[in-house]
Amino acid sequence: MKKLSFLVSVLSALFFALLFTACQDDSGAMESSTLSETASVSVTSEAAVASSMEDVDLLADAGMELFATSGRGLRDHLLECAEIAHDTASHVITIDFGDGCEDRFGTWRSGKIVIEYNERKYVPGAYRIVTFEDFFLDSVQVEGTRTITNVTDTSGTGIAFETSLVGGKLTFPDGSTITREAEHLRTLYVGEEREDNYASLSGSASGTLQNGNTYSSTIMEDLIFKRGCKATGVHIPVAGVLEIVSGDNTVVIDYGDGECDNLAEVTTNGETETIEVEPRGRRRPHKRG
Repeated sequence: MKKLSFLVSVLSALFFALLFTACQDDSGAMESSTLSETASVSVTSEAAVASSMEDVDLLADAGMELFATSGRGLRDHLLECAEIAHDTASHVITIDFGDGCEDRFGTWRSGKIVIEYNERKYVPGAYRIVTFEDFFLDSVQVEGTRTITNVTDTSGTGIAFETSLVGGKLTFPDGSTITREAEHLRTLYVGEEREDNYASLSGSASGTLQNGNTYSSTIMEDLIFKRGCKATGVHIPVAGVLEIVSGDNTVVIDYGDGECDNLAEVTTNGETETIEVEPRGRRRPHKRG
């Protein structure tokens, strides 16, 4: 099994969203893999929740950073097609993608992310509460309430955040859904350049898969998300090990050793298969009515 070599970024990671590229049809279902149906659904569902929340966390971070210097901060390219409003009296930041726009990496977003906060995010004890108004990542609607609290120990090297997700839900174009409740610790490591940033994620979650079955997931080795990998189309964890249990089935996903790729080793019933994962598996909608 490929071993983890380093660590990753923001969300208490709201939603882990990566669906496998292995011959998907128009509904996003996975065809041609030798994985069992249960393993495939478990992996694609967990994947789908994870990268979406990492995306949301990065957007929330970018919104907070923009106003950290009274609006004079450097605008993050993730926000390049969004309108941003800052209510300083109420401590509310609204990131509005309107009817939809595409960023330079091809991700389509629409709707609003609303951030309520009490202090700048790097201050120990600072918290922010993230909610959504008709918010879509590509063709997938994202719902839930994410609370992120700075619990940084000044003796450490990273910036640590406790994250919780309540009422988390992804709704796909075919009407299928994934639900999620989660508690994670997300540690952000800041490099010399923004693209050098990465984050580690530990903790557990539970909810329902796209087939309606309940599940629980536990991070066995910290998941690592590299911001710089997004430029190459990699939005999934690049390292770490995740275990998913649904009924009598246990699936272990090993994301590798830190390379920017969409490969993961999936083990179920003693059988291991290397799968190529499409980043989020979400197609840009032609138009949302």
